[in-house]
Amino acid sequence: MWRRLGRLGTVTAMLVAAGCAVDEGGLATVGGEPVALSAFQEYLTAVTGESWQSVTDPVASRLLDQFLEQEVVVAAARRDHDVDLPVDPGVRSARVRLLLDGLCGPAPEPDPEVVEKAIADASSVVRPARAHVRQLLLHNREEAEEAREKLLSGVDFVALSRQVSLAPNADSGGELGFLTQGGLSEELDTVIFALREGEISEPVPGPSGYHLFQVLEAVPEGPPPRAEIEPEVRRRLKEDATRAHASSCVARLAREIGVEVFHDRLWFDYRGRYAEEIHAS
Repeated sequence: MWRRLGRLGTVTAMLVAAGCAVDEGGLATVGGEPVALSAFQEYLTAVTGESWQSVTDPVASRLLDQFLEQEVVVAAARRDHDVDLPVDPGVRSARVRLLLDGLCGPAPEPDPEVVEKAIADASSVVRPARAHVRQLLLHNREEAEEAREKLLSGVDFVALSRQVSLAPNADSGGELGFLTQGGLSEELDTVIFALREGEISEPVPGPSGYHLFQVLEAVPEGPPPRAEIEPEVRRRLKEDATRAHASSCVARLAREIGVEVFHDRLWFDYRGRYAEEIHAS
């Protein structure tokens, strides 16, 4: 910490002694144009929610890479258009993504063989049994038995939940969502996963009263169905391809434009991808 503060003081003192604002000269150049030190400091503060002085070296390095990549994209876009970037990180990132789409074009679709292999890998994972469950919670066994009889006679579960259940989710019909076998107490595991779809359990004692459980859907142990995992696999691979495409495109643009970081003007130990000057090609 003292080393970083000392370095910051030295940088600031040098600039002030030269009659400059702390910003003057910038912390880097992108395409030969200076990148203002204060702009990056504002960006650091906005992204991290902390003062820029307190950001650790690794985080500052990662965010400087991100900041400079955005500057590279803007510099490339300025070859054809007049473009400026706002300070707000969210707005700034959205603007850069739009510019990058125009500069780089869409990412290639994932290779069909890669998709099929990823689906096969995901299908080989055996998942424990799951059950979609809802409950009623009553004061005592007698009330629970009475509620169970009503349900067995055809009374609507949701309506009865709203009338008599003590559970916090009574108004939503006692909805518990999907529960995984092995993720409950041994007693509840035994009760719930012995039920067939639509079946109502016997009263189960608990700390707050007596529970009645109903299983709406039972999913046995085994691999997930292809229809469930394929959309997620395709989404993940598409995101991976998009990131790789964008990273490759930005690296190409950086080589075309040129990036140089002035280490002696930084208050942290920069170890990022622009640590060495990238000369314009």
